[in-house]
Amino acid sequence: MNTKKAKEFLCKYCYILIFAVVVAAVAGLWSWQRGDKFDTSLALTVSRLGSEAATDYRYDNYYAVMASDQFGDTVVGWFKTPQMGAAIQQKTGFNYAGQSLNSLAGRFRAAKLAPNVVEVRFGAKTQQEAMNLSSAVVSAIQEKISSVNSASNQGIAFAALPAETVVVKNSMAIWFNVLAGFLMGLVVGFFARSAREYLK
Repeated sequence: MNTKKAKEFLCKYCYILIFAVVVAAVAGLWSWQRGDKFDTSLALTVSRLGSEAATDYRYDNYYAVMASDQFGDTVVGWFKTPQMGAAIQQKTGFNYAGQSLNSLAGRFRAAKLAPNVVEVRFGAKTQQEAMNLSSAVVSAIQEKISSVNSASNQGIAFAALPAETVVVKNSMAIWFNVLAGFLMGLVVGFFARSAREYLK
């Protein structure tokens, strides 16, 4: 009896299941062709160079930590601007003319993990592209810091020291998109069937 009901259920909703599978396959294929297949992490250690005169030398290290902390916020802020995304992609020879401001600003995600440690994450289609973008990130941020140092008239400068770039293959994102496509296909399929039956 249960087997008979299961067959009736499958016959009744087979087109919805087929539609959901097709949507899932299209989502997976699109994710594989268009999506970023490699996740990349780059850690930058922001530190202050030089020292500022203090009445008590014991406080100078405290001031250095505070200055690095505040400058780390500045570095994170730079990565939220479209200008930084455009500058990085320009260094790799990529034409960003067709991208929106939001996509340029969101391509590289920076977060401060410690007072003087900033992590930059981004996606890439190949491992070589990930390494090229990582080098471009370091070059762009160092140029930005250099321009800030040149504008300072107090003898205080900052530097960003990059750690080794970590690149991992992102296979979970494809399966996530396949699952999301399947669920979306089920929802749309059931909605379309319900709407058709209601209009009869």
